[in-house]
Amino acid sequence: MTTLELWQQIFAAFSPMGLVWVFVGVTWGIFGGALPGVTASLAMSLALPFTIAMDPVNAFMLLASCYVGAEYGGSIPAILLSVPGTPANAPTAMDGHQMHLNGHSGKALGYSLVGGSFGSFFGGLIGVFLLGALVKIALLLDPSAMFALAFFGLSAVVSMSKGNLAKGFISILLGIMLGTIGSDNFSGMTRFTMGMIQLGDGVSDVPAVVGFVAASELFGQVINQIKEKRLTSPMLGKLDFTFITIKEFFATIKVALASMIMGLVVGVMPGAGPTIASFIAYNEGKRLSKDGDKFGTGVPDAIVAPEVANNACVPAAVVPLLSFGIPGSTSAAIMLGGMVMHGMRPGPLLAESNPEALGAVFLGILLACPCLLIVGRLMLKPWVKVTAIPPHFLNTIILVLLVVGSLALNEGIFAVGILLFCAFAGYVMKLAGYNPIATVLGFVLSQLVEDNLRRTMLLSKGSLMTFVTHPITLVLLLLTAGSVIVGLRNRKAPAKS
Repeated sequence: MTTLELWQQIFAAFSPMGLVWVFVGVTWGIFGGALPGVTASLAMSLALPFTIAMDPVNAFMLLASCYVGAEYGGSIPAILLSVPGTPANAPTAMDGHQMHLNGHSGKALGYSLVGGSFGSFFGGLIGVFLLGALVKIALLLDPSAMFALAFFGLSAVVSMSKGNLAKGFISILLGIMLGTIGSDNFSGMTRFTMGMIQLGDGVSDVPAVVGFVAASELFGQVINQIKEKRLTSPMLGKLDFTFITIKEFFATIKVALASMIMGLVVGVMPGAGPTIASFIAYNEGKRLSKDGDKFGTGVPDAIVAPEVANNACVPAAVVPLLSFGIPGSTSAAIMLGGMVMHGMRPGPLLAESNPEALGAVFLGILLACPCLLIVGRLMLKPWVKVTAIPPHFLNTIILVLLVVGSLALNEGIFAVGILLFCAFAGYVMKLAGYNPIATVLGFVLSQLVEDNLRRTMLLSKGSLMTFVTHPITLVLLLLTAGSVIVGLRNRKAPAKS
């Protein structure tokens, strides 16, 4: 399908009723993403049964807009409560929550909202114009390139380890070890399960990530409140609803554009997803930003980078789905289920048999962005006011939501056990000066690194030359080396002055 034909399908899919469904999808996606533990894919799964009786075009617009809304929604609790709504919003919590504590809650949410809308809209436009080129990029990425990309993501540990670099590396190794628990994807043998049948499929992403990032922070807050005997919110008198200006957002445009490109490239890779894009964008944003040395203190670029990247993943993730029938993320897999439910088969023949599906998906993404800005702006005050709730009530509500979100997974009560274990481990790590966010990074990337390294070794019959002969792989490995060297040099720079 040519770009002109795709635009014709996009315009043909537009209808007043479709616009209504986009508003519904965005609103539900925001609320679903904002609930800790309820990921974008779970929010879409809950909406999926309602699409059975809908017209296919409206159904796909609803699912696509829900996807966009959920990726932004996860940043709301990440910023206000340091509780990421989805794993992809974990990097946002580092600077977003700090900006909120500094008394700029409205601006923190504004950078996330405008950045997310920017990533989805312009990423969607690029997806429409460069659909063929993105497909070719996806085809060029063999296992060695996928390994190199994941390895490049691991280099973020240098910039994330503010204190002891050795503790940062230990933190990321703990995450990698945690990610190796479960069945070996090549031999089928289980490993490191300690006899627990529930660990046969590995440690679930959601309770582990939310436990290390969100629940560990909750533990720390509760303990501090008990020590200080504090019954009122520390944010009373500091609530600020001031939204960002166009000029303030354009001050971050360099980081936003780079993050969008990273989100698109990572998004077209099957199995990579927005979480990996967020961490990579945060790491590279630190290098590109003029305030890179201030990351972690509430820097606008540090909020914009991961939010633009994970939202740009939305249009990118549907490219391999529509072109090959291979979902680029878990949420795209839910959309695949919706298409199959409506009698469609995503893949090379979709453009000929059901061209309206392509138009509906991209139109849903493009229309979701202005809707996201409207709904997000209207809800800004209510979200900020949530932080004025007395902490003993608010922490109880958050804990209940975390447990309910974990119970919604197939593992049931075992997932709650993972959540509590990771929460306690994360809290102890913070006390000892280790970095739970680095552990999450290692955990998220471990499977991608291991599987693609082993595939590469099998295909090359054990030859390491494949990492040098493949140009994309070589470039990514050189970028990884450069990233580590620059990061180490920047860490030593203050000591010289």
